Amino acid sequence: MSTAPTAGPRVHPDARVHASAIIEGDVEIGAGTVIGPRSIVLGTVGPVRIGSGCTLVAHAMVNGPITIGDSNVLYPNACLGFAPQDLGFDPGKPGPGCVIGDGNTFREGVTVHRGKTSEPTRIGNRNYWMTNTHLGHDGVVGNNCIFGSGAVLGGHVEVADSVILGGLAALHQFVRVGHHCFISGAAGVTQDLPPWFMATAINVAGSINIVGLRRSGATPEKIATVRWVYRMVYRSGATPQQALELLRERAGDPIVDEYIEFITSSKRGICHGAGRATRGTAARATKGEAALEAHG
Repeated sequence: MSTAPTAGPRVHPDARVHASAIIEGDVEIGAGTVIGPRSIVLGTVGPVRIGSGCTLVAHAMVNGPITIGDSNVLYPNACLGFAPQDLGFDPGKPGPGCVIGDGNTFREGVTVHRGKTSEPTRIGNRNYWMTNTHLGHDGVVGNNCIFGSGAVLGGHVEVADSVILGGLAALHQFVRVGHHCFISGAAGVTQDLPPWFMATAINVAGSINIVGLRRSGATPEKIATVRWVYRMVYRSGATPQQALELLRERAGDPIVDEYIEFITSSKRGICHGAGRATRGTAARATKGEAALEAHG
């Protein structure tokens, strides 16, 4: 039985491919893209689509199925689109692949694995992945995020826009992180972290992201509402269910409604206020919140 031939590489006339680079299989490379020395682009398992104005600096690797948008930069030893780290997954199976937006930077040693379920691993636009960061299979990352060196994101995570992870921070698989969250270096979460909150230790939402709020141009009223939500959830002495009832007293406020929806839709529960931190970290987190209250 005959099979249809696999499409070969298609390189735009305005693209530049170094003589030592390897391009195989169903690969399409857009205008102005540069494939640097000893970079490898493989469309043998699934198709590869690289948009315009991208740069594979050198020794970068891309494996299909994957779609990469425009103006992305891959530094040496960045590897995008390889098989999930799952002992039960056949690395020869394409799966749904990866979809990557525009303007992302992947520094040295970054790894992003393709999806294994019904949806691809997804990365939005203008994210900065520092050295040796990792996104596991089926993860979804929004726009304008920064991931410090050595940060790792487990499979199936959902990371919203404008999130920052410090160096060596970690996200457990299936965790959700709300927009504009900040996770301190060497910290991590196994539970969901609501928008605008800071994880200051393992599973500890020690404060609000006041710097992020101010940099975003948030009004004093918005900042006050986020602080009020934080106090109701973590400083009122209420149980999680009681805290939800307190929030529902201000239902109709779009900011409060967002928190109600985030908390009620959580499957893993949300991070704690300070109870599971070390004594010193918990004290610092509480003192930091008190200082925010005192100084506005």
